[in-house]
Amino acid sequence: MAKALPPHPNIDWLRKAAKDRLTELRARRLAAKLHEAQRAIANDYGFNTWRALKTHVDTVSIDGRITAAITQGNAHELAELLTAHPHKLQLTAGQWQVPLLHFAAAHGQRACVDVLLDRGFDVNTRDRLDNATALHWAAQDGHLDVVRRLLAAGADIDGEGDAHEIGVIGWATCFRDVRDEVAEFLLEHGAKPTLFSAVALGRGDLVRQLVAADPTLLASRKMSRFEHYRTPLHLAVLKNRPDMVELLLELGADPHVKDSRGNTSLNEASLTTDRAIADLLVNAGADPREATVNRFQSATPILSVKNVLAALDYYVEKLGFEKRWDWGNPITFACVGRDEVTIFLCGPGDGPKANKGGQGKAGMWLSIFVQDVDALYEDYKRRGAIIRQKPTNFPWGVREMNVQDLDGHRLRMGSDATGPSDGIELCTDP
Repeated sequence: MAKALPPHPNIDWLRKAAKDRLTELRARRLAAKLHEAQRAIANDYGFNTWRALKTHVDTVSIDGRITAAITQGNAHELAELLTAHPHKLQLTAGQWQVPLLHFAAAHGQRACVDVLLDRGFDVNTRDRLDNATALHWAAQDGHLDVVRRLLAAGADIDGEGDAHEIGVIGWATCFRDVRDEVAEFLLEHGAKPTLFSAVALGRGDLVRQLVAADPTLLASRKMSRFEHYRTPLHLAVLKNRPDMVELLLELGADPHVKDSRGNTSLNEASLTTDRAIADLLVNAGADPREATVNRFQSATPILSVKNVLAALDYYVEKLGFEKRWDWGNPITFACVGRDEVTIFLCGPGDGPKANKGGQGKAGMWLSIFVQDVDALYEDYKRRGAIIRQKPTNFPWGVREMNVQDLDGHRLRMGSDATGPSDGIELCTDP
C-alpha cells in the first residue's frame, strides 16, 4: 500500500530521501543510479515516476501554491499564504528563480504586485542572474499597468547595472519584442534614452540628439556579451528598421564592424529583412557575400558531473573560471567560462537539462588554447588544481599542460611550443 504524503510535502525533503535510498541501493549494487532511487521513492507514494511526484508536490506544497496564486493572479490566496507563512516572501519562482515581485511583474499580475509591495517587498531588489529589478521584467513583457505601479512605489526608472547593460528602457526595446507603449511612458517620465533604445524604437530624433552629444557612441557603444557585443547598426538590422540603418550610416556608422561572433551588420539580415537594408549596407561598402553567410557560432562541451556545486567550486576556485549562470533548484546544470571559452556542467537530477547519462560522460577530453601555459601552470599549482602533466613541448608544435577535474575530465591547456619536442609522451593514464 502506498504511503501518504504529508499535507504540505517538501520537494527538498524528498530529494534527501532519494539520496538516502541511493545509498541503500549502492550497498547492494554499486552501479545504482540516482534516477532509480528517485523512482523508488515515487513508487513508495503511489506515483509511477519522479516527475509525476514532483509535479504533484509543486501543486500542493506551500511554494507551489504561492507560485500558482501569482501565475493565476489570485491576490487573495497569495495574501493568505503569505500571512500564514511570512518567511515565504523571500521565495524565488519560475524558470529563472526570480524573486516573487519579479515573477508577479513578469506575469503582469498587478494585484499580486500590490500584495507584495504592501508587505514591504523592496521594489528595487535585484534578481540573481540578471541583476535586474521587477521593473526590468515588467518592461520586457510590456505590462504598462505594473510599470506604473512599480514607479509609484519608488522603482529606479533607469535601472542601470543589469547584466545586459541596457537598463529598464533597454529591456523594453532591445529584446525580441519592442514594447513601444512602455518605452514611451518611461521616456515621458524621465528615463534616460540610450542609443540602442532609440534605434529599436525608430526614434531618429533621439538618435541624432545622442550622437550629437557624444559622436563616439557609434564606434564605442556596444551591447553586452549576451548580445554578442552588437553595435547600434547590428541592432537596426535585427529590428528590421531601414530608416535607422540609413540614419546610422549617414552619421558615420561603420558597416564593416563585427560582433563577437564575427558577424557584420549585413550578416544579421535574413530572408524576412527589408531588402532596402541590404542595399543600404552594400552601397556603404559592405561585402554583398556577407548576406548569405551562415556562420557557425560556437561549440560548447557538456561535461557530466556528479555534483554541480562541487564542480562549479572547482572550476572557479582551482581553474580560474567564472560562473556565468546555473539552472534548477537545486542546481542540475551550470555554465562556467573564462574569456572566450565556455563549458557546460551537467549533473544528475530531474530538470529539463539534467544529465540523462548520454552526454559528456566522465573522462571527456578538451583542448583549450591559452596565451601562456607556463604562467597558467604556476597559477594552477598555487590554486591546488589536479595537474596530471606539467607543461611539455610536443611534436605537434604545442606546449601542453594536462589538467583534470573532479569527475575525471581532462583539459589539455596549451600554447605555442617554446622549443623542439621534449620527447615525452602525452599522459593518458586514467
